[in-house]
Amino acid sequence: MELKTGDSVRVKAGVLEPDTEEFEIGGWQGRIVETNTTIPAEGTLVSIEWDVETLQHMPAEYIIQSEIEGLGWELMILSEQDLEKVVSRDSVSDVKKMQEELSEKYYWSSFGEEGIRIATVLEGIDRNDEKTCFATWHGHLASKLSFPIKAVVSESEENELIPEGEKVTLTSLSTINNRYGILVTVNWKDRHYEFPLCDLEVPDDPSENYFLLTDYVVWFANR
Repeated sequence: MELKTGDSVRVKAGVLEPDTEEFEIGGWQGRIVETNTTIPAEGTLVSIEWDVETLQHMPAEYIIQSEIEGLGWELMILSEQDLEKVVSRDSVSDVKKMQEELSEKYYWSSFGEEGIRIATVLEGIDRNDEKTCFATWHGHLASKLSFPIKAVVSESEENELIPEGEKVTLTSLSTINNRYGILVTVNWKDRHYEFPLCDLEVPDDPSENYFLLTDYVVWFANR
């Protein structure tokens, strides 16, 4: 069988995912976008861009792990011996649209465990809708944090009253600011101030407060 760029192909039954060999990919279908080196024992290697139906049924764990490792889940290189030619069942534009949807859905996966927790907090929310994202974070933190919380100022602008490196105590959540995001009330030198939560860090310990606040700071910096 001679395959060329643009051909639609289906993976034969019993073929395993080549990198991990942990699960079967028989039945996966897509288009050849590039032909690669020919290896005597394996035949010609080809790059396949998966079609819409394959992307829709692709294991979430596979996409998440690919994002964490910086690998592409949209494509896979296989030997032509593991493929059979079939009729296309979608268009290139449909594939691009599905790739965009999945890229958006799994955007935070590349951030590892923090990203997975962030995605859980913001599940179903448009990543670009910052107003709703901030409101969701505020409600999430308000229901989960245990005050008071010891923290350190990690960043401080020139006009801030509390210098970088100073230790403060978070006593409560305050409002949401258009520029600085969630503000918190902190105690410093026996006085109370409003301070951006994004500019604070808590001691690295296994407490829930640490994970909650670190997740927010990571989200704020990469939103």
